[in-house]
Amino acid sequence: MQRALIVDDSKTAQVRLRKMLSRYDLAVDIVSSAEEALGYLSYRMPAVVFMDHHMEGMDGFEALKIIKANPNTATIPVIMYTSQKGDVYVGQARALGALDILSKEIIKPSSLERVLACLHIVPKGEAEDSAVATKPVNTVIDPASMPAEKPHADLPPANDEDPVLVKVQTQVAKLFEMHIADVRQQIADNSRFIVRRLSGELEKNQKTEPTIDDVPVSVLNAELTAENRRGQFISSSLLFLIFIGLGLIAWELYDSKRDNQFIKQQYSQLMKLNTDNQALISSLTEYLSAQETEHGLDGVDPAVMDVVSWALENNMHFDYGAQPLGEEQIVKLNALTYQLAAAGFTGLVELDIHFGNFCVQMNSAGDWVLAAPETLVQNCVLVSDLNREYQVGDYLSMPFLGYEQNAQPIKEGRISVSLGVSGLAQPKMAYPEPIETVTAGQWNAIAAQNNRISVGFSYL
Repeated sequence: MQRALIVDDSKTAQVRLRKMLSRYDLAVDIVSSAEEALGYLSYRMPAVVFMDHHMEGMDGFEALKIIKANPNTATIPVIMYTSQKGDVYVGQARALGALDILSKEIIKPSSLERVLACLHIVPKGEAEDSAVATKPVNTVIDPASMPAEKPHADLPPANDEDPVLVKVQTQVAKLFEMHIADVRQQIADNSRFIVRRLSGELEKNQKTEPTIDDVPVSVLNAELTAENRRGQFISSSLLFLIFIGLGLIAWELYDSKRDNQFIKQQYSQLMKLNTDNQALISSLTEYLSAQETEHGLDGVDPAVMDVVSWALENNMHFDYGAQPLGEEQIVKLNALTYQLAAAGFTGLVELDIHFGNFCVQMNSAGDWVLAAPETLVQNCVLVSDLNREYQVGDYLSMPFLGYEQNAQPIKEGRISVSLGVSGLAQPKMAYPEPIETVTAGQWNAIAAQNNRISVGFSYL
C-alpha cells in the first residue's frame, strides 16, 4: 500500500486532510514539524507529501529546498497544503519544486482528487474497477536482441518489472519533464533580461554628457533630487507616524472604556444570576428541611431531590468552547453543597458533563468555530465527525479542584462529589430532522441546550 505523509502542526488541519484521504488506498502518516518530516524521509519514501508553510522551527519552503536538494528524496511529489495564497506564493512554491498548492480554506474533494490523479492515485472504488478491467501483460524480451553488457557477479537476476516501480518511474519522468520545462523557461527569461540590459548599457555608453570632476551632471542632479526627496519623505513619515500614534492612543482609550463597560455588564448579569440561583436553592432547601422533619430520620424525600436536580440542570449550561466547570458553575455547586448540608442531606452529589453536537466550520486560523447562522447543516461539520475524545481529566479545572478541597461538608465527609463525562450521548433535546433544510442557527440553538452539566443525588 502506498503511503502519504502530512506535515502540519495544526491538529484540526491534520484531521481534516486525513479524513479526505481516507477515500484513497493510502496509509496516512502524520508529523508535526519539518524536522520530523526530514527524519521520516530518511527511512521511508511516501508516494506524496502534504507540506504546511507556517510551522514552529523550519518552515515549509526550507524543508522543500532540503527535500529537492537530496537525490534520495528529490523525486518525491510535494504538495503545499497551506492557507497562503496569491500568484507570487504559487510561483515561489513551484520554483522550489512543489507539484501543486492546496488551500486550507477552500480545499474540496474534487481539488484533492485532481492533484492525486496526476500521481495516478485514485479513490478506492475507481482503483478496484481499474484493477478488474486491466489485465497484466508480461513482455518477454529476447536475450539475443539485448545489447551485450559486461557481466557483474553482484547483480541479481532480472525479474519482471514491479508495477509500483513502473508507476514511480512514470512519476519521476513527469517530474523531470516539468522541471526541465521550468528550467528552459527560466533560461529564456534570463537571456532576454540580459540582452535588454546589455543593449541599454551600450546605448548609454554611446551617448556623451557633460561631467564635473569626471562625474556626469545627470548623476549629480539625480543625487540632489534624491536628497531633497529623502528629506521630504522623512518629514512626511514623521508626521504620519505622529498621527498614527495619536490614533492608536485614542483607540486604546476607547477600547479600554468599552471593555470596562462590557465587564461591568457581565458582572451585573453574573450577580443577578447568582442571586436568582441562591433564592431558588434556598427555597428548595427550606422545603427539604420540612420534608426531613415530616419523614423523621428516614432522610429527605427522593422526589424533592429530583426537583433540585432538575432545577440545577436547567441553570447549569455552558457556551460552546467554554470550560464546563468554570467559576460560574462552581459558585452554584458550592452554594448547593452548603444548603444541602444545612438541610441534613448526607450522600453523593453526581455531576455529569454533556456536550452539544454543534455545527462548526474552520476559520482562517485553523480553529473550529460555530458556523454562520444562515449556513445549512449539510454544508458544515458536526462535532461528532471530529472524533473527539472526552476524558474526565481534561475538565478538572482549578476552580473545581479548589471547591473539592475547601468545601467544609466535603472535608467532613458528609457529602461526596463524583464527576463523569457522557460526551455527546444522552442529549436533553432531540436534534431537528431532516437536516437538508435545517440551518446552523436552528441546530446550534438545540445543541446549546444539550451543552450542560446534570446533577444527581445518591443517599448514604
